[in-house]
Parts: sequence; C-alpha cells; structure tokens
Amino acid sequence: MASIRKRPNGWEYRISYKRPDGTFAIKSKGGFANKTLAKAAAVKAENQLNENPLTDENVTLYNFSQTWAEIYKKPFVTEKTWETYTKNLKHIQHYFGPAKLREITPIQYQKVLNDFGKKFAQETLEKFHYQIKAAVKVAVREKLLNSNFTEGAVIKSQVAPRSTKSKFLEEEEYLHLIKVTRENFQYVTYLTLFLIAVTGLRFAEVMGITWSDIDFQSGIIDINKSFDYSNSQEFVPTKNKQSMRQIPIDTRTLEILSEYRDKYYKDNPLNRVCYGTSNSYSNRLLKQIVGRNVHNHSLRHTYASYLILKGVDLISISQLLGHENLNITLKTYAHQLDKLRDKNNEQIRNIFSSL
Repeated sequence: MASIRKRPNGWEYRISYKRPDGTFAIKSKGGFANKTLAKAAAVKAENQLNENPLTDENVTLYNFSQTWAEIYKKPFVTEKTWETYTKNLKHIQHYFGPAKLREITPIQYQKVLNDFGKKFAQETLEKFHYQIKAAVKVAVREKLLNSNFTEGAVIKSQVAPRSTKSKFLEEEEYLHLIKVTRENFQYVTYLTLFLIAVTGLRFAEVMGITWSDIDFQSGIIDINKSFDYSNSQEFVPTKNKQSMRQIPIDTRTLEILSEYRDKYYKDNPLNRVCYGTSNSYSNRLLKQIVGRNVHNHSLRHTYASYLILKGVDLISISQLLGHENLNITLKTYAHQLDKLRDKNNEQIRNIFSSL
C-alpha cells in the first residue's frame, strides 16, 4: 500500500514491497504538483511491481540479477546448471555489494572484471560476465537503463590457463585406457569410463542411460535425459536441447553391453546401466589407469580430439557432443585444428595441383 505525503518540492509517494527473495524494499518518487497525480503514479507503480519485480529504479545489481535469474533461468535449467548461477550471484554480491544498478558505469564494471580476473580463470570470468550482461540487457528492455554498461568490456583473465595436459589424454594414453576398461568391463566403474571414452558423453549422461535407450540393432544410444548424481539422484533433462541426440556405437561395444547386461548387471529402481559407481570414484580410477591428473571430462575432450584427427567433420562432432553451437566446438578444440594445419595444407595443394 502506497503512502502519500507533502514535501517541499511537491507531493511524493512511497511504496513498501516484498522482493521475490523475501526481503523488503522501498520505491518512492516525488515532485508531483498535487496529491491526485501522486496517487495515480503510485497506483501505476504498484501495478508494475506486482506484475514485474524487475522495475525498481533503485534496485541493486545483486537484487536485480537474483530476480532475473529466478525468473529467466531457474525454471528452465537443471539443478546442476543452477548451481553455477547461484555461485555467480554470490560473486556479484561480493564484488558489487550495495551498488545500484543504474549507478554502475562501464569503467566501474571493467574495474570489477579486472579484479575478478586476477583470481579466477578465463572460463569462470566469462560465465560471470555473461550472466551479468544478460541480466542488464533485460534492465535496458525494462527501461531501467538507457544502455548496457557491460557492452564493450574486455573479458581477459590474468590467471594462467590450466595446461591442456589435464584436459586431454595423449593418443597412446587414450587407446590404453580403452583397452584396460574394455578388458575389465564387468566392473561398473570400468564400464562407465569405457563408455565415456567411446561416446564422448558427459558423466551425468552416461549415468542416465537405461537399457531402453540402447538400440542393439542399429548401434545407437539415444541420449534423452541426464542423471542428477549430485542432488536428487533422479533423472533430469539434458543440459540443453542440443544435448538430446543419438550416439553411434561400434559392434564390439554392443557385444560388451550385451554381455554386461546378461552376466553382471545389477537391478536398480531406475534401470540405469551404470548403476553403483560415482563421479569421484570414476575420476580416481581414471587417474590410476592413466597415471596423472586427468578427469572424466578429459575423456570427453579426448574423444572429440581423436575424431578430429581421424578426419570427422566439426559439424558432426559438435552434434555428437551436444554443443549448443559450432563456436563452442571451435573454441574448445582449436589446438587440435592447429595440429591438422599442415596436413590440410598439403591436401589443398594436391586438390589444385590435379586440376
């Protein structure tokens, strides 16, 4: 309910309202010529607040970003992905504090990015930036801001990037890993690592495979869901729409899966194929087999890199990985494309020399 009062510069309304996060805030505006105009403006403001909580001109960047995330992201992402948004919200609260959305300038924003980039790697910095940028874009659309202060920002971490050695296995390591896990497929953790290695699936996607997802006739695994191994221990939607895809598997892998189902599979309530292992245990076994600090996701990266070196086109690889767009694939595997440069250059020479 709005309160109306006379001020030296005219009439003013003040509205106390509750934000989606449960905290209270005040919206006020003065300078109206008479009480009637102030009341009319207050009614309009109350309606806006009730219909859209993203309209408070005095809102802080943190509160605006929190509301934006709850409205535009939380209903549409997995719990695992939502954890990234909540981490970024904590960063926003720490680095911007009580700063009002409309008072932040491009220079102030760049300074925060520079400070953030002194402590965090490039990927973390980019996620932090793009979350704020998306929220501020809505603020511009809601006419709380005239322009997006994040536009034109330089997104450059000062933390040395992690060595690609921890992200990828060498070809000999990769082939050795496949051999060892294939020979010990009767143990679920070995089977899990084997499947990631020959499909490029995310760990949560492998955990979500059921027997009905495997077409033994066509040699296809249908990826139509994921598994929340961190929280609910239930099936959840895939990371994005593009992650719903079909993965080809070879005859030997089909034979291994068939034998595992007949001899070693343990019944479980959700009929998951890889039931009885964990992300941490799989990581430990992988490090033990390879002999250095690599992780489950390293197998996914290595799968893609191996296909690139074998001449599989990038569009197909991007689709197999379930990437949202080809740019993600290009960025992630740029180093592999560099390795192919000499080979491709020679192929190009041969094409035109034969004309």
